Amino acid sequence: MAGIERFVKRRQPAFGKLIYFSVAAVLFLLAAWNRFSLPQDPFAVYDTYLWPALMKLSGGTFAHTQGLNFLYPGVVYLILRICADFRAISVIQHILGLIAGGLFLASWSRLADFFQKPRLNRIAHEAIGLWGAAIYLVSSAPAMFEMNIRADSVCMFFEMLVFWLVVQFFYYRVISPDAAKVFIYGTAIAVNVFLLASLKPSFTLMALFVIAPVIWLIVNAQGHFLGKAAFFLIGVCIIITLTLTEHFLRRNDEAVKTFLPETLFAIHAEIIQEQMAADLKNGETAISSREWLRHACDDLEIEIQRSHTLYPKGVSANYLMVGTNSLLKRWRGELGDERFLRFLRYWYWHSVASRPLSFAGKIASQLGVFYSRECPAFSIHKKLPLARSYAASFSALSRPPTLQLLAKGPPGSAFLERTQKLRFIGVVIHQNKQVQAWNIWCARSFLAILLVSLPLVGWFVLKRSNSEESKWPAFLVLLLYSTSFGNVLGISVVHSMVVNRYSTVLFLSALFAQFWAIRWLTEVSLGIFANQVVMGSRIT
Repeated sequence: MAGIERFVKRRQPAFGKLIYFSVAAVLFLLAAWNRFSLPQDPFAVYDTYLWPALMKLSGGTFAHTQGLNFLYPGVVYLILRICADFRAISVIQHILGLIAGGLFLASWSRLADFFQKPRLNRIAHEAIGLWGAAIYLVSSAPAMFEMNIRADSVCMFFEMLVFWLVVQFFYYRVISPDAAKVFIYGTAIAVNVFLLASLKPSFTLMALFVIAPVIWLIVNAQGHFLGKAAFFLIGVCIIITLTLTEHFLRRNDEAVKTFLPETLFAIHAEIIQEQMAADLKNGETAISSREWLRHACDDLEIEIQRSHTLYPKGVSANYLMVGTNSLLKRWRGELGDERFLRFLRYWYWHSVASRPLSFAGKIASQLGVFYSRECPAFSIHKKLPLARSYAASFSALSRPPTLQLLAKGPPGSAFLERTQKLRFIGVVIHQNKQVQAWNIWCARSFLAILLVSLPLVGWFVLKRSNSEESKWPAFLVLLLYSTSFGNVLGISVVHSMVVNRYSTVLFLSALFAQFWAIRWLTEVSLGIFANQVVMGSRIT
């Protein structure tokens, strides 16, 4: 009997690994089935991401359009060039989604090494990681998100890739020092956060929050001059190359000049209209005639009221910007390009300077959309019908310019024909009740866990008596939470968090940060409990 017990004890780690990898394999098989059992034709609701690829495939040039970075349209072009089938876009994006789940588990497993003397055993730690990965892999929102032809679809993969690189960097910098690996992972972080910010500019603040401590730790490393030089030289060369390529391609894209000023004006139209009315009342009309400005102010007020009627969530920027009869298009025709841009910039910055509290209130209200009692990043819907997305996709693809380009090749014609049929087949993504309950729990506990974690993190990081080993897990809680905060803050300043995809794209980063905070709080609680037990035994 004793021999059997010794045998089981020796084989326990192997049994644990077998169970772990078996559960992980089942999760990935289920996630793959959920993704690849769906129609693989992607959604082209915004055909602007397709335009550069379609023009190039039709014998034209790869043109920069609508102010979009060239990276994602370039990848779409390469996929269509190699595979000649639009379904390959969804397939590749689904594969990247599955890889993101693998990076989740790899990052989580490495994070266990940041606890020098963990109170929670390794099996429990890995079980928590499997739980978090399961929520991501089996949820319906990421699977549907990966079917869109837009840069958002690959952002979750890049978010998780950055997290994995960051965890590896800090591991080899502070837990198991290895200078060569530190510089390799540091360089990879610099390149990938730049790629993520290029794909989706709203990730710019996240990129800065991530790269700042990396640069700090590399610069302050003792010696290793060649490694430091390689980090900056390789990172800067790659970033400059991508930047110059983007600059070259965008030189003839007029939307590069107008998109941001129009967006800032349209999103803050209500505040700007109030400032216009106040200036007209006070007789201050700096860059426009009083008569024209009065008409513009009245027209803007009317369009804001119409937008409120059409869009209950608030003023729609697209309503004011897009369409031949939109207000901003009319103003552009009346003023001309240069005067129009000067008008937009003046009124935005003049309103910021005159009504800072109104802008601060707008930012706070948008932050409140994400940091609410039910965080919108998580997938709480039981059903997600695809017919509506395919109908919108078919409508976008049926526009005359896009339709002409699609008709020039069999892949485009077949894609359009399949999209037309998919509008009516009634395919629905059904989310498992248990997975839906997990998502609801994550959504409702996100803010509470954040508010509990951050004060404790500050205490652990700033208190001098705490050891360096205990500070790093706490610092990682702060760093992981800061990534989603940087994104939300950027959107809140420039745009509106009411747009659902701005929250959905943060599903994975919010989930990973929340689960790491739970893991860290568990470790802290067990440590406090153990100390109380020791103190109690001494007293008795």
